[in-house]
Amino acid sequence: MVLRCDGYVVPVEKFAPIFAVILLSMSAGYLARRFRLAGDRSANGMMTLITVLGYPSVSLLTIWKIELVWEHLWLPAMACAQVALMAALAAPIGSWLTKDRGERGAFVLLSAYGNNGLTMGGFVIFMLFGEASLGLASLFFLLFPTIVVLLGYPIARHYGSRGPGQPLGRLLLKSLLDWRSLALPISLAGVGLSLGRVPVPEAVDQFHVVDVLVYAINVFAYFSIGLRLQVSHVLKLRALIVALAGTRFVLGLATGLLLIGVTWLTPWPIHGQALPVAIIQSCVSTAVTAVALTNMFNLRPAEASALFITNTLLYLLVVLPPLLWVFR
Repeated sequence: MVLRCDGYVVPVEKFAPIFAVILLSMSAGYLARRFRLAGDRSANGMMTLITVLGYPSVSLLTIWKIELVWEHLWLPAMACAQVALMAALAAPIGSWLTKDRGERGAFVLLSAYGNNGLTMGGFVIFMLFGEASLGLASLFFLLFPTIVVLLGYPIARHYGSRGPGQPLGRLLLKSLLDWRSLALPISLAGVGLSLGRVPVPEAVDQFHVVDVLVYAINVFAYFSIGLRLQVSHVLKLRALIVALAGTRFVLGLATGLLLIGVTWLTPWPIHGQALPVAIIQSCVSTAVTAVALTNMFNLRPAEASALFITNTLLYLLVVLPPLLWVFR
């Protein structure tokens, strides 16, 4: 699959405000909780709205703009395979680290899903390689809402259940029929519109709809994380913080390289500019969406927010500098 992103331009100066929005939004959420202006119920509602309608809306519009052909099909397939593989590897690690079912579920979700979008993976790739590679990063992210519904929801339901575990088929069916699974048909609609060469309405670009949605989603997502943040959790979660760094950065890179190697056994290997894109995306910090899932299914969301923030800081301070040097 080749991605042609003519007209899909994301200038560098857009990213500095995004990071400012992240820091300010988290701080505002934290202060709102401390001064009792908002609480956990607000965080649940905002996170659910973002996951069900926010991210899928951006996904629909950006996928709609992509002209899809076949040469880079491995990128979204690799992203889905890595999420499943990481979840399988994280489950026994989580069981060894904590007996709390909610914490185990949060750890599995945070380990499985990486921040591959414009707030982290896409930003790094754009800074290193430019706009065309940002298009490849978007292609890697193409099926993210789908794999959230098909795998993230069943995992969250499994760990959120107080009774005995249900069969995978039943969990999957419940997830597909859940009203919170609107992300899947919305994303598939974007694929259909793209393949059908339906023109994107001029108003989308004229009124900067995607930009507005990206900023709004970041504000509400990180505000919600701030609402859940309790500094005391950081000290209590030392073992999970270290383990999450190991799964996201070490196992993430290892499974990414393994899956890239699998493609080299086929006539259509990942190579060229898609290769560094796949490597960088495989070991980014944990995803905001994983925190959203812990909020939606009540899997220790306060602890998940603390893990998300510390993992993001570790990525920026420890992992990103050598990546920038290697791919400079």
